[in-house]
Amino acid sequence: MKNIRLASELTLISGTYFLGAYFLYRKVSLRISISEREILIYSGLVVAVWVLYLVFSGYHFLNLGKQLRVKTKHEKEAAKRLNQACQGTIKALISALDCRDHATWVHSTRVVGYAMAIAAQMGLDEEEQHKLALAGYLHDIGKIGVPDHILLKKSKLLPEEWEAIKRHPKIGYEIIHQLDFVNNTADIILLHHEHYDGGGYPFGLKGEKIPLTARIFAVADALDAITSDRPYRPARSMEYAVQEVCSLSGQQFCPQCVKCVEALGVEHLTQIEQDVKQPDKLKFKPEELIYGGV
Repeated sequence: MKNIRLASELTLISGTYFLGAYFLYRKVSLRISISEREILIYSGLVVAVWVLYLVFSGYHFLNLGKQLRVKTKHEKEAAKRLNQACQGTIKALISALDCRDHATWVHSTRVVGYAMAIAAQMGLDEEEQHKLALAGYLHDIGKIGVPDHILLKKSKLLPEEWEAIKRHPKIGYEIIHQLDFVNNTADIILLHHEHYDGGGYPFGLKGEKIPLTARIFAVADALDAITSDRPYRPARSMEYAVQEVCSLSGQQFCPQCVKCVEALGVEHLTQIEQDVKQPDKLKFKPEELIYGGV
């Protein structure tokens, strides 16, 4: 409504100005007899209307600038509140997973460390690394939907129990893809248990059909699984884990990712395993991941 009024006022003033200028021009160009007093009156009218036009324009544009600044401020405050709500949602999901199974949360933190190192070695940009880190903290969120007697079982899983465990990527996907601010990580969460030779789950995708980020996670996940205690076996050394991953290149794991693991080396990977225990050494902290922690 204000914009319509502004346009009307400026149109009226402009019309008056040009009408006065036109009459003055006609009188002068047609050499119609005109007194000095009339010239002064017409000239004064033209100048007065022009000044009025400038005053009105300046006032309204200054007012418009003020309105835009206020609107921008409100939008920034709204974005900040939305960002805080998003961060709160992520923290709630992470806390729920940590409370449900602390070992899973610690595992996720280490996987993020390995995945970040492999991604950097492969030359992935900061945005992709950011997405990988967020997916890493949430990649096992679907285990919330796995019954406690299966998830926390100390002995070897029965076939039907293993099938229940294998559903966690789909459950995680269903949780995450509904959240607009993190749904770009949903495919990583869904596909991080696919195998390069097509023998993985949930879809049995093969080779390059598996997103690179999911292939990176498959390797990072395996490194931590091998070097962690399991109910049916003790933790193995990082050297053993690297050898095992390399032996499955082209089968379970992407050859590109395996080459990066070899390039990183046992010593560097062992250092990462130690560093993730200290939150200040994490490249991407959970609370900083949503919109860069703004």
